[in-house]
Amino acid sequence: MFLFFAVSPALSAQDVSSPHVSQIRAEPRNNLIRLTWRDSPDAQGPVYIFRSTRSFSGAIPPNIRPVVVRYGVQYYVDDADDIENLFYFIAASDASGRRYDVIIPQINSVSVNTSAPALLAVPERTAPEPVQGISNLRARQDGERVIITFDVSGPRKNAVLYRSRQPVRQPRDLLDAVVVQSGIASPFADFPVSGIAWYYAAVYEDEISGGSFEIRPGVNATASAVTISGAPSARPDVRPIPLPLMTLQNALPDGFFMTDVTEYIPLGEDSARMLRNSQLPSKEPLPLKRPRVFVVDLQSPSGGEESALFQIVNDFFVKRDWEGCRENLLHYLSLPRSRDAEARARFYLGQTFYFTGNYREALFEFLSIRSVYPAEANVWIDVILAAMVH
Repeated sequence: MFLFFAVSPALSAQDVSSPHVSQIRAEPRNNLIRLTWRDSPDAQGPVYIFRSTRSFSGAIPPNIRPVVVRYGVQYYVDDADDIENLFYFIAASDASGRRYDVIIPQINSVSVNTSAPALLAVPERTAPEPVQGISNLRARQDGERVIITFDVSGPRKNAVLYRSRQPVRQPRDLLDAVVVQSGIASPFADFPVSGIAWYYAAVYEDEISGGSFEIRPGVNATASAVTISGAPSARPDVRPIPLPLMTLQNALPDGFFMTDVTEYIPLGEDSARMLRNSQLPSKEPLPLKRPRVFVVDLQSPSGGEESALFQIVNDFFVKRDWEGCRENLLHYLSLPRSRDAEARARFYLGQTFYFTGNYREALFEFLSIRSVYPAEANVWIDVILAAMVH
């Protein structure tokens, strides 16, 4: 996003029928403030963001220089500069640069108190809250093995141990990890490849399927790596060389075998019938769920991040080009997006993983949007879990 400071000729009309931005919101986070708004469909020039320590009323003070953001971005992150009360006004402009200084409270102007304790500071706790479930997970080297220990509070449940070459700090990091064993108990011995730094995490199986788990380094995940001394082998999955093959012809005395030609002896009728009856029937292919699209993403918006998502959905998702859709959605999500737009994009990304058979990746995408779209996410989570055990 290209930001620049500028001053342009303004229209001083105070008629609310003049073009103006709407739905302005200011969200303080620590020492930052995120502004969001909806651009005016009637004036498609850049928007001008004014900031003041006093309320905007009547004319804009001449000493305030605005920040200019191009049309379609619809968000801006500002530094609060340790100022408790701030006031913002966002003016629309047309393509020629004419600005509409129409100040409408709570529509295109807003105030924010950055000293709210709920957003700026975490209250000190006199005593740590008891941790339910798995806690105090530790991993230490013991010769050629790693000993994992942990504490458990509350009801005993099936715990799954993960191992990864990368630090495990959030649920998505489990995508790059491998399952060591399910149903573990403390202490547990693991035998990883030597010479590599390993990280561990333990999560209850029912919390994974329910989407209610979290990863907390130092609690249910190791904060530091553990390494078995020794150089890693070039191919750690190669087994020891087996013993030489010994045939009966080499082991028995000479003359025992009459010929080296193998004679085919058919099975008896009873044996053949029993063999046919013992064959398990092949599984029928699992029917795929039909793709789903939000109605809002089938209607062409005026611009901004909504327009980009609309383009991806209609150019790739609707045409069931899953690979193209996945690549474009990952590029779309690489930039900051609004909470609703990101959730809808991940809803489509989870479906692309599902239709390409990447069930684990699909599961984590739907778990990540469960708080935003619980009904839609739960339906897909059930479908994916059924596909994983099919």
